[in-house]
Amino acid sequence: MIAVSRRHSRAAEASRPDSANSGPSNWNRRLLIALLAAVDFLLAGHMALYQWGMIDAVWDPVFGAEQSHLVLRFGVSELIRQTFLVPDAALGAAAYLAEIILSVGGSAERWRRQPWLVVVFGINALAVALVGVALIVLQPTVVGAWCLLCLVTAVFSIAMLGLALPEVLASLGHLRRRWFAGVDSARPES
Repeated sequence: MIAVSRRHSRAAEASRPDSANSGPSNWNRRLLIALLAAVDFLLAGHMALYQWGMIDAVWDPVFGAEQSHLVLRFGVSELIRQTFLVPDAALGAAAYLAEIILSVGGSAERWRRQPWLVVVFGINALAVALVGVALIVLQPTVVGAWCLLCLVTAVFSIAMLGLALPEVLASLGHLRRRWFAGVDSARPES
């Protein structure tokens, strides 16, 4: 009887999902986001070094350094550099670094226990994805040139948003439920 009970409890444990690898704050998904953000951070850092004049050319085996130069020295990039005193690629690198930190911060239950962390994570992911979409659209339509590293960072940024979305939506739903539970408890009974 004890052996049957032990087998049953082991089977029950095996059938329970591992909270670290399932659910909205899935560690596998968050680590993938961190990895994509780390690649984007390195690529954006390389482009920022070029925009600062610390290296002579951007590595681009597909479109060539000249096309990347046209994209990275385009008027919008120069305007951002004059306004914020840093190249737009450096701002991108900072956003990717924030994405790394925000993706690994908190536990596997952070969508419930730290929902505001997840909301900030989602805002950052949305911002880098929107910039990524703009990069993809502006290169052929406005700049008339292509930059491989810009395209890679853009595609990875959009992928990061897609990976972050389930957790962000779960946190927003949790916050909404908490808000309405608080509103309902604050109403006077009739």
